[in-house]
Amino acid sequence: MTVFAMIILAVGTGLTQTHLGSIRGTVIDPTDARVAGATVEIVHASTNIRRVLTTSGEGMFVFSQLPPGEFSISIGRDGYKTYVSRMVLQVSQRLRLEAQLELGVVTEQVTVTAPDTPIELDSSALTTVIDNQQIVQLPLDGRNFLELALLAAGTSPSPQGSAASVRGDFAMSVNGARENANAFLLDGAYNVDPKLNTPAVRPTIDAIKEFRILTSTYDASFGRHAGAQVNVTTKTGTNRFSGTAYEFFRTEELNARNVFAPTAGPAPDYRRNQFGVSLGGPLIEDRTFFFIDYEGLRLKEGVTKIANVPTLAERQGDLSASLLTPPTNPFTGQRFPGDVIPAPFLNPIGKAIANLYPLPNRNVPFENYIASPNQRDRNDRFDARIDHTLGTGSRLTARYSFGDRRLFEPFSGTGFAEVPGFGSNVERRAQNLMVSHTQVISPAVVNDLRVVFSRVSTGVFHQNFGNSLNSTVGLPEMSTNPRDFGLSFIKVTGYSPIGDEFNNPQHSATNLLQVLNSLSLVRGRHLLKAGFDAHFTRQKAFRDVQSRGFLTFTSQPYFTGHALADLLLGLPLMTGGATLDNRQQLRTENFNAFVQDEIRLNSSLTVSAGVRYEVTSPPVDTNDRANVFDPASQGIVQVGTGGVPRGGYATDYNNIAPRIGFAWTPGMSNNTVVRGGYGIYYNRSALAPGEGLYFNPPFFDFNLWYPLPGAPLTLANPFPAQFPIATPPSALAFDRNLKTPWLQQWSVGVQHQIGNRRSLEVNYVGSKGHNLLTARDINQAAPSPHPYNLRPNPQFGDIVALESTATSRYNALQVRAQQRMLNGLTMHAAYTLGKGTDDASDFFTSSGDPNFPQDSNNPKVEKGRSSFDVRHRFSMSFSYALPFGLDQRFVVDGWASHIFGNWTVAGIFTAQSGSPFTVALLPEVDNSNTGRAALGFGMNDRPNLIGDPTRPNPSATAWFNTTAFSLPPYGSFGNAGRNILDGPGFQNLNLALLKQASLNEDLDLQIRLEAFNVLNRVNLGLPDAFLGSPTFGRILSAGSARRLQLGLKLIY
Repeated sequence: MTVFAMIILAVGTGLTQTHLGSIRGTVIDPTDARVAGATVEIVHASTNIRRVLTTSGEGMFVFSQLPPGEFSISIGRDGYKTYVSRMVLQVSQRLRLEAQLELGVVTEQVTVTAPDTPIELDSSALTTVIDNQQIVQLPLDGRNFLELALLAAGTSPSPQGSAASVRGDFAMSVNGARENANAFLLDGAYNVDPKLNTPAVRPTIDAIKEFRILTSTYDASFGRHAGAQVNVTTKTGTNRFSGTAYEFFRTEELNARNVFAPTAGPAPDYRRNQFGVSLGGPLIEDRTFFFIDYEGLRLKEGVTKIANVPTLAERQGDLSASLLTPPTNPFTGQRFPGDVIPAPFLNPIGKAIANLYPLPNRNVPFENYIASPNQRDRNDRFDARIDHTLGTGSRLTARYSFGDRRLFEPFSGTGFAEVPGFGSNVERRAQNLMVSHTQVISPAVVNDLRVVFSRVSTGVFHQNFGNSLNSTVGLPEMSTNPRDFGLSFIKVTGYSPIGDEFNNPQHSATNLLQVLNSLSLVRGRHLLKAGFDAHFTRQKAFRDVQSRGFLTFTSQPYFTGHALADLLLGLPLMTGGATLDNRQQLRTENFNAFVQDEIRLNSSLTVSAGVRYEVTSPPVDTNDRANVFDPASQGIVQVGTGGVPRGGYATDYNNIAPRIGFAWTPGMSNNTVVRGGYGIYYNRSALAPGEGLYFNPPFFDFNLWYPLPGAPLTLANPFPAQFPIATPPSALAFDRNLKTPWLQQWSVGVQHQIGNRRSLEVNYVGSKGHNLLTARDINQAAPSPHPYNLRPNPQFGDIVALESTATSRYNALQVRAQQRMLNGLTMHAAYTLGKGTDDASDFFTSSGDPNFPQDSNNPKVEKGRSSFDVRHRFSMSFSYALPFGLDQRFVVDGWASHIFGNWTVAGIFTAQSGSPFTVALLPEVDNSNTGRAALGFGMNDRPNLIGDPTRPNPSATAWFNTTAFSLPPYGSFGNAGRNILDGPGFQNLNLALLKQASLNEDLDLQIRLEAFNVLNRVNLGLPDAFLGSPTFGRILSAGSARRLQLGLKLIY
């Protein structure tokens, strides 16, 4: 790897900085002949940075590696008047200018207004750009600029409960790619948390100059991820001081009630304050500029959960009023008299656990408890940037971005405790430091060097961190490490689970050093780019999964047939847990190189062709303190020994990615462009799968315990070190030939300019995924009703293997309409009609799809709709300056102009069809008797489909036909497919009303009223899709109801 890096670095080229753009033009005379030798000068309007070059023999010029912003352009040549114009360059944009000179003397000027064209004539990529004016005006819930990405065609939010979208984090799927396949760039530098491939630092809205998302067939200068490239450029200072100060406020009195919130009593608490400042200006006029900003968030929000808890009588053994199956005496097989368990039979530990539940507070027989404890969120972030001009267009930039979040969640998530007392404390700190030097070597050669260091530290700690609740009820602690103390996770069918989330505590600190060097070269009709960059990633972490163990009590007829009765008698059906010492010290390197040529074959046809090469080393432990299961030897092997690579699998060097595209403008008007392209795109895997190195004995020893005849499990010793029959450990393996995931992308379409400021675009977009990461149990037993159904390797339980065998397909029709500022209106709309299929939508589970095969010996039958397949999606954003006031369509003057003038309405509307979900058996039910994966990869026995599962008029109380599903015969798989049903659709309208008033010549006051979900539409969540659950087929959650936000902003 080191030799490879040295060879590439010696070439002296680098990765083109992907936030920079170019202006390409042709100079002609009044007879349309090309003008050679003309002097072209461009000046960046806000900083006075200048670049000068001379047109080629064909009258052509190209300015590359330009920062976004407004440029003035002057073109002079003896015998002609000087041509003067202005153009606005957006992030990564390629502008084209056709300049016609008039005969005359060079001291005369002809000023030409360049059209604000909404189409790119020379690009084959599909892109969407949101400029600063829209960014600051649009009503973004939480002021999260990443939500702007969902305005692009081909995008859709990630599935409910996906790994990257928990805790309100932003995640999306683009054109059939997984949520971890998107690249996030900040000022052209990699801005990704490698753990899950999510955004690292998130600048404030007031710090962003421009936002661009490339969704398909982009050129070889972009890579590392196969999905979208989200490109954000921060503001620079200018020769003029400017700044903002603001606060946005919400409270529960301004909010509508969620449909699932309690209707009686006060509304849950809600108070949100978001405040900040920004300032930019010159340190040395025309040479050195600065920009700084800060934003804080303080949020207190009541989170409502409805649960089923034991009544006072039930926790004392009186189950006569229970709606569940009456309990039977496990020793006699007969019902208890009066359905009351005699007091001498009650287990003191089981009774103490039952008393941890709060008492019912709703006078109903089911879902008899409701609570709205407060979630607290504290967030602070800032950016600081300095730009210095070195002369002849060269510049030096340094930027530091910081974000810190402290979040308390009263509930840990789907499937965990639904009563207070078992929440999570979440910590996240992200930092990003970038230093760049852009050097104009000659008018035709520009070099850009960047060094970036980023650090992301995250931790999730259970609410009872260090507090041994187990000992208070009589349960033993599995771990001797105080950080693991708490309450074991206890699941009682028919009632809310209680206990601390079993995935925590966990913490990771990831450092990433990135070195990039870029070179662009103009030769005649060619704009050549070549590049290289290197990433060096280090992570220290721990993740104490199952360190407190779990206990399961079900209503299966093994004991009493009533889960709470089993608890009160101290008879768990199953327990499990892990002993561990899995300190993680991972490192990995990533190297990328490419060559790209953009050729303007003639005035109407531009062709781009390039090739990219990427290689990423598998994450390895720095001390080789890790083990994996080796399928060859059928045993646990230390990495780096016995032929097992240090990372568990070999480096994949076969990652060559060709790209080709074209842009053709038929006719002479330059108002229509036909574009298309094809490319191969590799996806850098997240670090999280590499953590599998630490989930094998002796660093992680997971066991399950079941009661046996004559050897029952007891609550006094639910995790016995010595058991009559040793339970085999679970293990994790890597396919030794694990490949880099990759996608083929293709697109073809047409974009037409309507007038000067409107455009309509229609595209066909497709993709096909290969070598996608998936997991399965390679030690799964064959389905059988036999009580002692042995696995192929009886020395182990489940052996989860990570493999690169999943595939995907995506096809879509995408339509986009755009209007730049015209008569006060700016608008962008996008519609997607698409279909995505795959056999695994992620490596992690989500609320609607376990992403783990029902039959690990036949994973291809999992093929179905992708979990992020949204058949129809429409989005629209707009900003409209109301036509009242001075110099407006409806003129008002005097005092009336102060009242009725300078009002703006802005909004975002979204509508989409429902996301698919899978109907499954309860996770604790191993109906196929195959042995289920136990390390959190999902348990996916499915039922039989015996009828039409859809309903003509679905509702929250009965979303689908539950009678269409039945329990398969014991020892067999169900025939119901994956993702065969659709969840509820989604519609939402956010509106903002803005009034701007001038306080003096330099200071404006902006007053804002924003309404999120202004129509108060109920957007239902996914239904309970577990056959056997008391709420099977019902929907128990919904998105936020209408929320109002007030804001004040000073603009200097």
